Amino acid sequence: MCSALIKNNLTKNNFMQTKQHFGVYGIILKDNNILLIKKSRGPYKGKLDLPGGRPELDETNLETLIREVIEETRVVINQAELFNNYNITLNYKIDGIEEELNHSGAVYLVTSYDDSKLVNEIHIEDSLGAQWFAITDLTETMLSPFAFYVIDEIKKSSN
Repeated sequence: MCSALIKNNLTKNNFMQTKQHFGVYGIILKDNNILLIKKSRGPYKGKLDLPGGRPELDETNLETLIREVIEETRVVINQAELFNNYNITLNYKIDGIEEELNHSGAVYLVTSYDDSKLVNEIHIEDSLGAQWFAITDLTETMLSPFAFYVIDEIKKSSN
């Protein structure tokens, strides 16, 4: 029995890498619309996602949020408050290699912003630009699993 457990663990480790990612993300709403970016790489490539990303060294969550949202959308955040913390785990394939991702994030509700310089098309590290989407029109297949989970909670809380 012990050798079977070791064999299963070795098999899993040989074929699947587990990665962890922590990010800080923003919920930016206008009327019944939410601002989302289109992912250009990684496990969410081609999906819509919340703007945000990984903190840099010695950066607070709020500083990360402000920097990432400007980089990805050109929207300037004036005020935000913590909405919730989330953690999801998913399996995905990149270049034929199956990986497991543990994705956790601090999600902020942006309560004041300037979107006068919003860019719909941009080609930066992992974003192809930002766009407003009607919350009611978004489906699970359009969204990253992380964004779907957050937006589903927003929909439930607005009913």
